[in-house]
Amino acid sequence: MIGNFRDWVEAADRRGQALHISGAHWDLEMSTIAEIVAREGKEPKPMVLFDDIPGYPKGHRTLFGLFLSPASIASGLRLAQEDVDRIGLLKLWREKVQTLRLIPPKVVRSGPVIENKLTGDKIDVLKFPVPRFHELDTARFVGTAVVNIQKDPETGWVNLGTYRNQVISRDRITFHAVEARHGIIIKDKYHSRGNVMPFAIAMGVDPALWWASTHDLAWGVSEYDYAGGIMGKPVEVIEGPFTKLPLPADAEIVIEGEYHPGETADEGPFGEWNGYYANQGLVPVPEPLIRVKAIYHRDNPILTCFSPAVPVADGCLRYAVGNSEAIWTKLETLGIPGISKVWSHELGFGMFNVIAIQQQYAGHAQQVGLTASQLPFPGVGRYTVVLDDDIDPSNLEQVIWAIMTRAPADHAHIHILERCTGRSSDPTIPLAEKMKYPVPPKPLHNTRVVINACRDLEHKPDWLPMAMVSPGLRTKTLDKWGPALSKVLAQG
Repeated sequence: MIGNFRDWVEAADRRGQALHISGAHWDLEMSTIAEIVAREGKEPKPMVLFDDIPGYPKGHRTLFGLFLSPASIASGLRLAQEDVDRIGLLKLWREKVQTLRLIPPKVVRSGPVIENKLTGDKIDVLKFPVPRFHELDTARFVGTAVVNIQKDPETGWVNLGTYRNQVISRDRITFHAVEARHGIIIKDKYHSRGNVMPFAIAMGVDPALWWASTHDLAWGVSEYDYAGGIMGKPVEVIEGPFTKLPLPADAEIVIEGEYHPGETADEGPFGEWNGYYANQGLVPVPEPLIRVKAIYHRDNPILTCFSPAVPVADGCLRYAVGNSEAIWTKLETLGIPGISKVWSHELGFGMFNVIAIQQQYAGHAQQVGLTASQLPFPGVGRYTVVLDDDIDPSNLEQVIWAIMTRAPADHAHIHILERCTGRSSDPTIPLAEKMKYPVPPKPLHNTRVVINACRDLEHKPDWLPMAMVSPGLRTKTLDKWGPALSKVLAQG
């Protein structure tokens, strides 16, 4: 069982799932290599660790593709089994979530992250090999696979979120989060009071903590507590010398700073998770400016990076598992029965979600589809498909076949829902509408589609038999011919 971030990376290395690259440049080369591996790499896809980066000391490394393989996710989440396929991973994670107990962090006096301390004139965010990710990006982004740390000024609740941070200068960075996220709500509280907001960014944290920070936890639930539940022990934190925020004691790098109300800097453009420059195209957007007050880092630090791009890309599997669990759990929490499997497809980043059900009553499929279309959180869920449970929702070929043969193109089976909650990163919202955001704030809307591809419950006995090898015949055939077919069959 892994103990921390470096243990996790070393475990991937032992499995042969860590690709070491020496000599790649921070300007586009690292991110391009990582994108090629994510899109074209053989399964299981490795994380990519870069060293000997031109202009930086040996040992100042970057890591891309943290959660590209099921085994990396299973290891980071301390699941009982690492050798699993996608659906097996989802089932193990769901089992863990159902018994997960929140464990608050433990304050310690010291930790590896403060092996080196930079303040005053020594502060330089570009001391680390911060990448330029995409060809149309005009700046470098230090914060991608990171946790941004804030404290609610009213309750003292500590929130950690994966938001992005652009380098403006050696001691200035920005803070970007889309509307309605907890980080923006907390920032607005300080802003409305005219108070300075303490702020910190941690990189190279325990994978359970980064996983927690990318998920949509309830307001008031700290990601530190949730990560502790995943790990089965408290996350160790130190009190930030400048911000007094709790900082991960064994992080690779931590930046402390503060936001002064009204201070902004132009942020972007940056290629988004959906494969577009979707915020405002190539137009920079004013975002909150963070004054960097201190930097701490381990010896030979590892900067963790997430390079979004046209799927399948870095982060797709992470979001697929996380979103699938969130949708499945929320449907069951609402008391909707018969949910067999859920899969939020890697191509969609939460925008193409498929639910397989055991139909139990008239209108069951409609209920599931309309409810799930608003999940896992506002602004996603563009397409929701509901299927019978003889279809594997993670198998896109089966899903498309079911839609073509079981979903007549009529209003009874296809529902178009207008004026649902939208987000500024939605590429379908006209750019002219986005240009009105964020000053003044303007509600953004999108349209969603629900496809009922279940066989009609009242006519189910009349459906024609399927022409497909039965599980029994398949097993019998593979017992005899498996060795001869081993080289051509797809590997899990």
